[in-house]
Amino acid sequence: MRIPRNLALRLATAAVGVPLLLLLIWAGGWPFAIVAGLITLGGTIEFAHAWLMPTRPYREVARLGPFLLGPAIVVAGVHADERFLIAGALLAALFLGAGYSRTNAFGPRKPLRVMGWAIIYPGIIFSTIVLTRDLDQGREWVLLTVLTTFTIDTGAYFTGSLLGRHKLWPAISPRKTWEGAVGGVCGGVLAVGVLSPWMDLGLAVGAIVGLGVGLGVAAQAGDLLESWMKR
Repeated sequence: MRIPRNLALRLATAAVGVPLLLLLIWAGGWPFAIVAGLITLGGTIEFAHAWLMPTRPYREVARLGPFLLGPAIVVAGVHADERFLIAGALLAALFLGAGYSRTNAFGPRKPLRVMGWAIIYPGIIFSTIVLTRDLDQGREWVLLTVLTTFTIDTGAYFTGSLLGRHKLWPAISPRKTWEGAVGGVCGGVLAVGVLSPWMDLGLAVGAIVGLGVGLGVAAQAGDLLESWMKR
């Protein structure tokens, strides 16, 4: 049986990327912070491309130059000093204030808005992950989040492929279905239910279900947001 190209790409990426990512999370410290910063840089480029020039080549995003490095520096820097997170929030506020102002004195406003939201979306999210890794049992919590997210994505993909009939939001993401979304949420609950006792996180049953459902909804909402940005 021929493996679909999309599935083959997912499997190849997982085979290479997942063990490396888990190793970096386990190691922590600067290696993890720097790689998190590089991932954030890639996310910022994708974010800016999706909002500013989705029909143009990615290389044209490079004209934003140093602005693309802002979220990545914030993410890597919080490992050394938590005040980088405050600096990132202030930088985002500066960009958003200029981007949503009624004057053109700051130049084109849309790029400023995009960079402000890029610091909040990829930047603050990954900063939180780096800060969490530095806490007691932070390694376990980050591993739980990452592995659960992988399980959610896998559950949604296979459930949607096999059982998907009812479109979730066809105008935004034509391939996503309600069945796939439910499969992803169930995968999230299952993953948290298996990993939490194994990692000795001390979660009650209600907390396991709530966290699994919450991560399942959040992960898929993030996918929909990304799809919306590209349209």
